[in-house]
Amino acid sequence: MVTISISEKRNPIPQQISIGKGATLTTWGAIKVNQSHFFPSSFQLKTDDFVLYIDPVAIETTEKADFILITHAHPDHFSIKDIKQLLKKDTHIICAVTVFKKLKNITDKIQVMKPNEQLNFETLNINTVFAYNTKPVFLWLKAHPKSKQNVGYILTLKNGVRIYHAGDTDYIPEIKKLNKIEVILVPIGGERLTMDGEAAAKIVNEIQPKIAIPMHYEIHNNKELNRFKNLVNKKIKVVELGK
Repeated sequence: MVTISISEKRNPIPQQISIGKGATLTTWGAIKVNQSHFFPSSFQLKTDDFVLYIDPVAIETTEKADFILITHAHPDHFSIKDIKQLLKKDTHIICAVTVFKKLKNITDKIQVMKPNEQLNFETLNINTVFAYNTKPVFLWLKAHPKSKQNVGYILTLKNGVRIYHAGDTDYIPEIKKLNKIEVILVPIGGERLTMDGEAAAKIVNEIQPKIAIPMHYEIHNNKELNRFKNLVNKKIKVVELGK
């Protein structure tokens, strides 16, 4: 059983970065997954038009959501407690197939998305992309098999800024087709659960965003974080929000 709590190593000040006029990304920092102090894939995106959360876990805010996006059903990405805390009457929940059954009794404003689908709102376009493992964790078993139809998200704001949240994925062929991404949030934890720092840097260098934000890694793992930073093209700004 996986136990999730707020890590005592969490920075008491939420970490934030501006990603264009009137738009900010915020994270509340480290969580404790069993005995591991871990920087999750959990973010708030706030613009002049909406408040959106991706994979909210251990969020410390009372600011309600216009949109909640869930990449898949693993407990370091999917928290019923946090979703209920952020929910208001007209919140749109957008989720992968595996999440729907766990949410259907909470609200009727749920949109299930499979990879390669699109939703258009007045101030936001949402595209889904594949997110899966190519390497097994044990024997033939994969933590995130392609058959589960987990997703990453590309968010296009009204001002044209495009943000890619990769979810939990390896370096996969589908990612190579992405373009015109300005901000990429990419997992670097490796260990056959996601890309490691080297593969993540390769994706970043191929996509060529303005900003790259590493996520989904143990916060003491400076070796992997430094490897990622050192391999990313120096023209790309690497922002560490996990500190």
